[in-house]
Amino acid sequence: MASQKDYYDILGIRRDASEEEIEKAYRKLARTYHLDVNPANKTTEGSFREISEAYEILSNKEKRERYDRLGLELPPPDSFWDDDPEEEGDGFALTGFEDVLGRYFGMGEEAAPRWPQKGIDLQCTVEIELQEAIRGTVAEVSVQREISCPRCLGKGADPESSQKVCRKCGGAGQVQVGLHPSAFSQICPWCEGLGRVWTQICRSCSGKGRLAQKELVSVEIPPGVDDRCRIYLKGRGEAGKNGGPRGDLVVTMKVRQHPFFQRRGDDLHIEVPLTIWEAALGAEVEVPTIDGPAILPIPPGVQSGERLFLRGKGIPSLAGSGRGDQVISLKIAAPKDLDGKSREILRELERLNPQKLRARGGRRLKP
Repeated sequence: MASQKDYYDILGIRRDASEEEIEKAYRKLARTYHLDVNPANKTTEGSFREISEAYEILSNKEKRERYDRLGLELPPPDSFWDDDPEEEGDGFALTGFEDVLGRYFGMGEEAAPRWPQKGIDLQCTVEIELQEAIRGTVAEVSVQREISCPRCLGKGADPESSQKVCRKCGGAGQVQVGLHPSAFSQICPWCEGLGRVWTQICRSCSGKGRLAQKELVSVEIPPGVDDRCRIYLKGRGEAGKNGGPRGDLVVTMKVRQHPFFQRRGDDLHIEVPLTIWEAALGAEVEVPTIDGPAILPIPPGVQSGERLFLRGKGIPSLAGSGRGDQVISLKIAAPKDLDGKSREILRELERLNPQKLRARGGRRLKP
């Protein structure tokens, strides 16, 4: 429980002192009794606690009114420090508010670094057809990201609110870490070294400094992209922190399978069926390509499984080194449901062209 003290007397001010006089008196005393100034003086440590406790009560309108009304009969509510130094922790009765204060004003152990940080990269997937991957296209993706709050400019504090002296450092902008003689000073995490803190958080972003926003982003997809290719849009990700650059938007491509084309590198593979007579006599057949139908000459006597090539009819290289080829695999299809005349013709063909296809080195294959 806090001691019964005269806070006006501790700060050396009149009971009708204005807010400006209270703050001025506190800043003057805080600089005199701060631990950085007198690190080895235990009396100084106790005085600094009393000064900060008095300022905490008298700088708050509601607490000051209640203190003036109750006098010294009861301790003021929400005492800033307890009497027992062993129960003081870091000297601040802010239990339950550490996370909130840490996010909003850089207070406590969870205070975020205050140097500029790049924003987080956003990830999304775009699914396209094979033809679009070959020719290139423009796709629109819906992205939800956080932007800096336009009201507080990403600071999380209400720009219309007032500022007061930082209670942690007493306006010095630095705090002591460790115990004498190995103690050292560092920038105050509460006020970021400014010596003052905002009294209210931003109403628009609830102190986060950021607002969620949906946006349609046009993604220009170059010719030749493949499945799992990534396109990086610089500066289209989350907003940076503390003036840092924006993150990137990373678009991962997913190319749908084509009903008859298969991609292998920059080449396109397709299987083309041939009749027995087309394979035996040769022919000119129409085959599909990504540029439209093309005539493919079939030389006489081709065998099933042989491959023919249409040069430069494949996929454009992302490296800009031309296009791949279209690879045509031939598959000979035997006729079905033959009539009597057709069977007779095939038997005559067999008689005129005796072939031992299953013989190797003059021997017939055996099971």
